[in-house]
This record gives sequence, structure tokens and C-alpha cells, in this order.
Amino acid sequence: MRILIASDIHGRLLAAKRLEQVITAYQPERLILLGDYLYNGPRNGVPSDYDPMGTASILNRFAHMTLGVRGNCDSRVDQTLLRFTMEDSKIAYLNGFRCDLIHGDLLTSDLLEVERGDVLMYGHTHVPMLKKSDGVVYVNPGSIAFPKNGYPASYGVMDGGRIEIRKLDDDSPIMTVDLY
Repeated sequence: MRILIASDIHGRLLAAKRLEQVITAYQPERLILLGDYLYNGPRNGVPSDYDPMGTASILNRFAHMTLGVRGNCDSRVDQTLLRFTMEDSKIAYLNGFRCDLIHGDLLTSDLLEVERGDVLMYGHTHVPMLKKSDGVVYVNPGSIAFPKNGYPASYGVMDGGRIEIRKLDDDSPIMTVDLY
């Protein structure tokens, strides 16, 4: 099963439109969204393409295939605009792997000491990361709207037992890890 993973859209319409193009091209069976959908947040400023309603409209086209978690910038009002439900965390079984989904602002060492899955997917930092450590694969797809630390806008793809972080603008891989 092909799964697309994205995070930290922050109401940026151009990023949402580009994500829509990627979804259309990849035809994933699932879309994992790791929070911060509509509000730009107090640290990001208000970009010229800030359009929460337009962004919600695009995301809602894929609600039937979306698993989403709530980010620190998401509110109850945001939930009224989005047709998929947001919880603080979710467990999903994807391609035979237990995947723990969380935004990342609630990520602590205490959380990691509780029962863990095979894959931990999180956002929040806007910095892509993909690594194996102590039997867990950590996946942060970065941000499609406000990337940080010199990284480009990015998203993730899980295809079978492989996960890649890819550039949003040209779809080239940045990082790859095999789960087996």
C-alpha cells in the first residue's frame, strides 16, 4: 500500500495545491496528516497565500482516505471546517507495521517509554528526519509550507517497507530508509 505523509500546512494555499498535485500523481491509498492544517501560527507571520478556507477545501477532497492528528495550532473551530477527525494521537497499522501518529509538540521521552510501535510519525519541527533507532523508525516529513533549517518544503511516502522524504517542488528524494 502506498501512503503519503505530510505535516504543517498552516493554511498555505499554494502548498496545499502542490500537495493536491502530488496526491493526484501518487494515487496513495492513505493520506497521513500530522497536524497544523489551517492556522499559520504566531511565529510564522501571515503569508500572501494564507487561505484557510481554500486549504480546507483541498484537504476535504481527500477526507475519505485521511488519518489526521491535531497539531498545536489546530483548534475546535478548525475541526468544523475539516471532514476528517483529529485526535492528539492515533495508532495505525500500515503495510504490516504499527505506526504511532502524533504532531510532535507532545512528544516526550515518557511517551517513548510507553509501548511503542514500529514507526513513529510526527511533525511540528518543520525539519525532515528519517532514522532507525532502538528498533523504531522515526519519520518527520518536514513542512510543506514553512520548512526550517535550510530544508526545502517536503513530504513523505511509505511504499511497502520503504519510507522516503521527498522535496515538494520537484519530488526528488531527500532521505530513504528500509523498514525491514
